[in-house]
Amino acid sequence: MLLYIQSIIAIILGIISSITDFKNKKIYNKNIILAVIVSIFTYAVLWNQIELIYIKSYLINLGIGVVISFLFFYFKIWAAGDAKLFLAIVIMIPYELYEVETNNVFPGLYLLIMIFSVAFIYVFFETVYLWIKDKEKLKKIKELELGKEKIKEFIIRYFMGYFIILFINNITLKFFTEFKTNNAGLMLICNMLTLFFIYRVIREEKQLLMVTFIFIVANILYYTLFGLDIYSINIKIFILILLIMMFRNISEKYNYEEIKVEDLKPRMILSFESVLKFYSSRIKGLPQSTTETTDSRLTEKEVECIKRWSKSKKGKKTIVIVRHMPFAPFILFGEILFFIFKLYS
Repeated sequence: MLLYIQSIIAIILGIISSITDFKNKKIYNKNIILAVIVSIFTYAVLWNQIELIYIKSYLINLGIGVVISFLFFYFKIWAAGDAKLFLAIVIMIPYELYEVETNNVFPGLYLLIMIFSVAFIYVFFETVYLWIKDKEKLKKIKELELGKEKIKEFIIRYFMGYFIILFINNITLKFFTEFKTNNAGLMLICNMLTLFFIYRVIREEKQLLMVTFIFIVANILYYTLFGLDIYSINIKIFILILLIMMFRNISEKYNYEEIKVEDLKPRMILSFESVLKFYSSRIKGLPQSTTETTDSRLTEKEVECIKRWSKSKKGKKTIVIVRHMPFAPFILFGEILFFIFKLYS
């Protein structure tokens, strides 16, 4: 009974959050808080259906979920509202529903995989659809500019990342063998977040080469001390990453939408191109920068200033914004699939 009630609460929260995300581009804290309170009340009423031996594992799973949600928000993988919605659902899932041993410290990964699988499938088919409709699709492929410099940078970044992850995996496999074996998925996420951080911090070619050299030396020292056991570089993975990067570059070209300035609303996000147009204007209060992420959502005051700008001599009647892609529906469909597989499999 507990499992079904909690799944219903989670799905209702997902539906409401998807509606507000579509309508207002926002997931409201009050809805999340109310759902969590109802969930905790359900736990309290049906406490005799909780397997107490899993309490510690439940809290560890939740704690790791908090860290990963924050890091996903920090690296702009999703917005703050999406992070809070995911955590609320993790709270609502009784640990025994995962049907795993307590050696797996983050079974919430299964839910995360479902969510991002749905998101990736949607983005893939949407990009293919928009590309087929696009009359300038061949031009967009040419704009990928896969010249010598970009290929060189990609190769350097790939090998830098490879030797960093190789060293981390060597250390964890040597000294934390059981943990790594039981938490391969979590380790994969940690590897990915490590690379996100490193690629954000290290940008110049000299730094890339230096870090690559340092970790090559670190791996050589490891093999000298503990014996030679090299992970082979998978050429298929190398090609797959290259194809994903090309697909990402194409899909990003459909992230923008041109709209009338009169239709501009608060919480929309301007493109870099749009912000550059304001530099020559004397109208005060116009946005001067954008990260093209949720950090750069427009305020009501900025929207008013942009509408005044559109009526000036240097103004334009249209403006380019970053298309809003609500993530809450992906979380909703991901959790539905999760509950179907776990409750009825």
